[in-house]
Amino acid sequence: NFQRGAGAKRICPLRRAGCGRRSETMFCPLIATTGLVMHPPVPSPMEANARAYFALGNQVKQQLGPTDAHDLETALDPAFEFVAPLVGPLDKKAIIAATAGLDLATALPDFDARYHDFRADPDDPNRIWMTMRVCGTQTGPLTFAGTTAEPSVPPIRVESPPEAVSLRFTNSGSLVELTTGYPIDKGCGTTGGLGGIFGILEGLGKPLPAALTRSTAEILTPLLRVVGSVPPAASASMLRPPKLDASSRLPDDRLIELTAALIDSKFGTEAPALLAPSFTFSGPVGEPLDRSSFLAAGWIDLQAGMPDLQQHYLDVRVCPYDVNRVWYTTSSRGTHTAPLTLGTVTHAPTGRRWESPPECGSATFDAEGRCVGVTSGYVMDRRMGNTDGLGGIYGLCNALELPMPIPKWQLRTPVQNLARVRGE
Repeated sequence: NFQRGAGAKRICPLRRAGCGRRSETMFCPLIATTGLVMHPPVPSPMEANARAYFALGNQVKQQLGPTDAHDLETALDPAFEFVAPLVGPLDKKAIIAATAGLDLATALPDFDARYHDFRADPDDPNRIWMTMRVCGTQTGPLTFAGTTAEPSVPPIRVESPPEAVSLRFTNSGSLVELTTGYPIDKGCGTTGGLGGIFGILEGLGKPLPAALTRSTAEILTPLLRVVGSVPPAASASMLRPPKLDASSRLPDDRLIELTAALIDSKFGTEAPALLAPSFTFSGPVGEPLDRSSFLAAGWIDLQAGMPDLQQHYLDVRVCPYDVNRVWYTTSSRGTHTAPLTLGTVTHAPTGRRWESPPECGSATFDAEGRCVGVTSGYVMDRRMGNTDGLGGIYGLCNALELPMPIPKWQLRTPVQNLARVRGE
């Protein structure tokens, strides 16, 4: 958690073997000069279980997970549940039927899920979190859900965005829950921001129907732009995350310090000099903001409307793939007992409680230590909290039953909307 406390700055780097491109660095709590305490990832005793599960029947560098029906039958608990952003919950029988026979070795021989950042859940000792960044080149047929996607000529290489994954085990060691496919930066990769097998198919040029994989807002936006109902699209450079070369790399302890200072300054809104001229802010919904737009939008003073607000920041870690990027998880709690101003509207107290799901955010810095990019609001498990699976301002408004910036149905896919109309 980021917590307030007195004390001088202290850093205690602890290195351990990792599965990224370099060793992972873990830090003891950092108490910055501003009084901000940052808590690092905590190793999990479930890591061995998770690695053993991912290795079952593996025939590539690192598969998504086992696809042999016998392996799945043995490893999965009878009460097993699978939940992804757009799929599930699926029980044991359904997930075996959906994944058995997925032959990645034939379709993408160089496939690598690149699981990394294994860390303990703060509340459940049997749950472990990690990140994956899928990559692979299709040179053979890929069969999934009864359809076969043939390779293109020349072969296409797919790179998924970083995705949040978690596994929960029983005390006896069987896997009882798997959440996966939650993108934590839609600007990364070649899948158009999609995770899981949906993203892999998208990146290989074999997309599933947009009504299944894209929000209603995403589908409608190009049409609305034609008639001028929504602003023009952001430039291509703003849609991609900042790219820094290795010569810009800062020491890990310095990156943690910069992240603490950034958050303590309300992400630069109280200290604009911390933000580079090329700074962008982005989330899972809508277009990114450039520096001037972000500063003009200002900071939402949640504490004023929720005096009991607790904003927990945890699992602060340096990215092993993106230069000068720091990831963290947030989880906020608060009760709306005082006037709350959102934009130009002040809402009277509702007495309602806001409990956000775990959300992933990140900050990236240039060689001079200025922030060049912030991501925020990426939900890691849509079942948690009381926001109906929504993150950021959308989740806050949903929990407090306040008007949203855009209608809630636009945040769902057409398939999800239809299912809700049917009561499914």
